[in-house]
Amino acid sequence: MPDERLVELRIHGVNGGAADELLEVETCARVSGDDLAGFFRWRTAEDTQSVPGVPREVFAWGNLTSGQSSRALWLMLLPFMLVNVAYWMRPRRLVEPTSRGQRVADHSYGMLVRLLALSLTALLTMAAAGIGMDLIGWQCAGYGAACAELRPWLGFLAAPGAPFASPGRAVAAGAVLPLVAVVVLWRLSRRTGIEYVVTAKSDARRGPTAPLSDPTFWRNGVVMGRLRSVHVAIAVSVVTALLLLPPLLRDRDAGIPLPGAALAGLLALVVVLSVVGALVPDENPRRNVRTAHVCRWLRDAALLLFVLTLGYALWPRPGWSATGSLPGYAAGLNALFAAQCALVLLLVAVAVLQYRGAHPHAGTAMGGMAGPATAAFGALLGGVFSAAFVYQAAGLLGGCYYPGAENAGCLNLYPPSAYAWLQLAFSLEAAIALVGAGVLWAAARHRARSAVPVVAAEYDVDPDARRTREIAKARALGSMTEYLPAFLALLLLPALALVVLVLYSLATDGVAAADSGTSSVGVSLTAMTGAATTTVQHAVSVMVTVGSWLGGALLVGLVWLGRNAYRDQPTRKAVGVLWDIGTFWPRAAHPLAPPCYAERAVPQLAARVAALTARGKGVVLSGHSQGSVLAAATVWQLPNRCRERVVLLTHGSPLYRLYGRYFPAYFGPAALTELRQRVTAWCNLWRATDAIGGPVHLPGGTVARAEPLPDPRYYDHQEGDALYPEILGHSRYTADPAYTAAMATAADQLDAALEAAAARERSAEAAVPPQLRAAVDPDADGMEHDARA
Repeated sequence: MPDERLVELRIHGVNGGAADELLEVETCARVSGDDLAGFFRWRTAEDTQSVPGVPREVFAWGNLTSGQSSRALWLMLLPFMLVNVAYWMRPRRLVEPTSRGQRVADHSYGMLVRLLALSLTALLTMAAAGIGMDLIGWQCAGYGAACAELRPWLGFLAAPGAPFASPGRAVAAGAVLPLVAVVVLWRLSRRTGIEYVVTAKSDARRGPTAPLSDPTFWRNGVVMGRLRSVHVAIAVSVVTALLLLPPLLRDRDAGIPLPGAALAGLLALVVVLSVVGALVPDENPRRNVRTAHVCRWLRDAALLLFVLTLGYALWPRPGWSATGSLPGYAAGLNALFAAQCALVLLLVAVAVLQYRGAHPHAGTAMGGMAGPATAAFGALLGGVFSAAFVYQAAGLLGGCYYPGAENAGCLNLYPPSAYAWLQLAFSLEAAIALVGAGVLWAAARHRARSAVPVVAAEYDVDPDARRTREIAKARALGSMTEYLPAFLALLLLPALALVVLVLYSLATDGVAAADSGTSSVGVSLTAMTGAATTTVQHAVSVMVTVGSWLGGALLVGLVWLGRNAYRDQPTRKAVGVLWDIGTFWPRAAHPLAPPCYAERAVPQLAARVAALTARGKGVVLSGHSQGSVLAAATVWQLPNRCRERVVLLTHGSPLYRLYGRYFPAYFGPAALTELRQRVTAWCNLWRATDAIGGPVHLPGGTVARAEPLPDPRYYDHQEGDALYPEILGHSRYTADPAYTAAMATAADQLDAALEAAAARERSAEAAVPPQLRAAVDPDADGMEHDARA
């Protein structure tokens, strides 16, 4: 409406919902009871406004992270997302580093994470190649008629006289599987990149301590396109290398290695240049565009080399037969895992250097090691997923997935020993997770008991009452988020064991891929211990088998969880917090990770708020949960003229509790202090029973409100209600009277700021001499004369 002075703009959290629900304009509203049974009345006009005369808008962004059930498959790419998040968890990043050492450390951190992301893409490709090229195209096809009899659909590869019954052709046919995986990921990444693109330019003012105020921060299309080309080039190069090596070795033995060696040299050059393309810094826009063009050429060159290698592999080679495992596959896998371990160790060293020179705040999670820990966990999870795929495929293809299968004529297909150790690590991971869950349960019980006297004193009630214990339990559960760093460190213990194992392998050659037909776990264990007993070897074999099935169950569980998260609101709430944190950040490390919704949401919000303030309106930017993070990112992207026309109201906000602790370079105290300076006022509402939201601590003090809201608001039954007041935790902040009071205060603050701005404009106009006003506006004298008349 033309006479509106203020607007309440709400940004919802992870739960989302329909627009009418978020606006609270449904035809009826609950006035008593709960979700099972309650009392409702028709909603009035007054119910649709927090403050009379202040209309309400809502920004609904839930469809950016949900909607299509097929997007549940993004959960399968959880390792990619974790590594991409680790890129943003660096202990320190200034907008303009003050020394050369700071610039080197900052670039080194980003380059190491991008290298780790490339290794994950190679790992996923090798897993698909392990099924298609090693297990199907080499090992199973190598059995000949036995494979065709057991799996008739593979007869064209294995049956004597079949068109693809030679090793080179069978492996070439198996290469279809990893290529399909690469194409699907490339198309999915490219399509989501187009859907989330925003064309409007930003008028943001770049602040000295707030990297998210960079006008180009949410415009990552060129960098992501460059990285996407690099990852596709690396993935295709992995398939090409596995396809090239077997015929190359065969020709070398025959004395004609030149064609294959030439292809290998060109392939190595493409790989090296692609890696360099991923490591180019992002600061220079023109250099980004030029590098993106070069990386596209490298991608096309990798595809061309694959086509040439395909022709080379299909060339007839009489008398060639496949034995053992695919040449080079196990060695390449071991080298890849060794490189990942080295990258994680280097990342830890760089993070330590950054943390020591960052003057960090006391709340920084894990002493600045949250980024390397997340990257290591993502790499471990990627290995577990790959091992689960390959191990399950080996059992299903060969038929040796149950006791006594050998007597029924199954075929022994042997995945590399590195996968066996990963399955062993995942068994240990599951055991440690169970122990950690038990420790968390005991800690929650202890905190609940400690909170009982506090709750009893606060409400002046009996400490032995059941209601008192329920409230104390809710507060204890709300505080369990503080144990997240310790739990994450606990989950990394198997990864540390894996690092030691790989280093031992490199030093002694004790842990190596076993030859076909040899128990890989038995060989490795014997090499390590020197005198492994039958009992220990049996226990290790059982743990590897358990880890394989657990990994398969985890993959199935993630798909089920993802599909239900988009169909069932409670499930979505359970998984939405961590997922929305992960997909908040641009894909600056791994372009095949799930898409960043903030690249679409933040520019939209900034444009809307800037348009409202340009019309002379004040805006109360109200964000709940993850919506409060979007609100903060929006404020950083607003032009200077909006400062006196915006009040920030956050509730259930993880800005400090999660983002400030785990992303200190972007949401640390300095950045949040600058955020406070960019708005007229900032109010933050939180509850002690909220496991996500919390207070926002700044160097100058805690953002009001410093004390938590009472939850429940009343201890006992209220008049006309037979139920206890609900413990709300993270939900329904806007229904709390404190929210209405905060909105009223925000409206008063905006009114005062708008009036002060108008008074300054009138004073500035009055200070301009009439002659100057007439020179600027020739009609000014005439208008003034008419006014006096």
